[in-house]
Amino acid sequence: MINTNSNKIDKLRKLKDQLILVAKEKKEPLFIYDKEEVRQNIRDFKRAFSENSVNVKIFYATKSNPYLGLMKTVVAEGEFLDVSSQRELKLALQAGARKIIYTGPAKTEQDFNLILQHHEKITVNLESFRELKLLNEIAEKTGVTMRCGLRVLTGSQKGWTKFGMPLGRLKEFYDESQHFKNIHFCGIHFHISMNKTPEPYISTLNEIGEYLQEKFSPNELAQFEYIDMGGGFYPEIWDGIYPWNKEQEIKYINNVGLLDQIYADEFQPRFIPTVISPIAEFGKQIAEIFHEKISPLLPNIELYAEPGRFISHSSMHLLVNLVETKEEKPDVFIGITDGGNNMVGWEKYQFCNYVPIFNLSQWDEKREIPFITYGSLCTPDDIWGYYLYTKGQPQEGDVLVLPYQGAYTFTLAQNFIKDIPDVYEI
Repeated sequence: MINTNSNKIDKLRKLKDQLILVAKEKKEPLFIYDKEEVRQNIRDFKRAFSENSVNVKIFYATKSNPYLGLMKTVVAEGEFLDVSSQRELKLALQAGARKIIYTGPAKTEQDFNLILQHHEKITVNLESFRELKLLNEIAEKTGVTMRCGLRVLTGSQKGWTKFGMPLGRLKEFYDESQHFKNIHFCGIHFHISMNKTPEPYISTLNEIGEYLQEKFSPNELAQFEYIDMGGGFYPEIWDGIYPWNKEQEIKYINNVGLLDQIYADEFQPRFIPTVISPIAEFGKQIAEIFHEKISPLLPNIELYAEPGRFISHSSMHLLVNLVETKEEKPDVFIGITDGGNNMVGWEKYQFCNYVPIFNLSQWDEKREIPFITYGSLCTPDDIWGYYLYTKGQPQEGDVLVLPYQGAYTFTLAQNFIKDIPDVYEI
């Protein structure tokens, strides 16, 4: 049995008849969007902090899934958006965002021109002295004062030198910003990705707190209005890794002996689950360090977060139809669906991530069999997975789903061989 939240299984069971009807009506692969999942994820995230007396403001990281319907759901819930390009900014404005954070390295004059057109909604996280000076020059010409902060690098972002500036230069950056009348410098941003425990956030906030206490006067500390925690806050997901590819190497699995082992179901467990701290634990531990090291120093501070993966991960299901089955060898079958991995942009399920696949037409949440499910692209590197939850032998015409796969799938989808499928909202 898959290691996951029983509530998610229950919901999928209740959705299966509706998804089958949609598949039969549309007769094509689809992204299925579920706005209730987005709403619930937002509420779970907020509650994790509010129960520990921290009112965190969410700036949803658009890059994790830029589906406009999802962005509109976030805005409708009273939250905000984080963007990293002119393209994403235009989407955020279309979604009706009331507040936007603009991040990303190497911002250009064109970026700042668009930002300044909507300055009343936007806070810019700067990355360098070059950006600071360029923004001020353009803002001065337009008579606009721009709200901004600096992305800092701490000991938890080793190897990320492409981004931001070392924390040790924050005071220098702050002092420089005070010379520019069109710059309202008021924030600190840091970004930590792929975190499965709260520890990187704890160590970063602790380092920032100690630095601020040492380098800034009380009057200067009063100027800071926000600390922005970038990063996706890993959710408790369904994914895992295959035991035969623990290193997560991207190489085509064309080893007959290995495939025979898969067919014979010799790998037990079939996948190694990804172990994640619950969001309640993230909220609890981050709140503790915030109350201890940050809020006593910064009287006007607000805590921002940019949960992309956490908000979007369960927002979409990948729905495909089993078009054809083939006998690989006596009593060993494979299947080919009408959807290919252009829906997710790369071969993540073939090489890296185990994700459960359910045969909705033959529902069984306990019986998982070896069954290679291929996509229909004209390339061998197009596999959805090596196992299938199904009551009986999969049949042509069965409807399959990869559930709760909304993060960095729709984002990376591409027109490779086939068009990107449509989104269907439930």
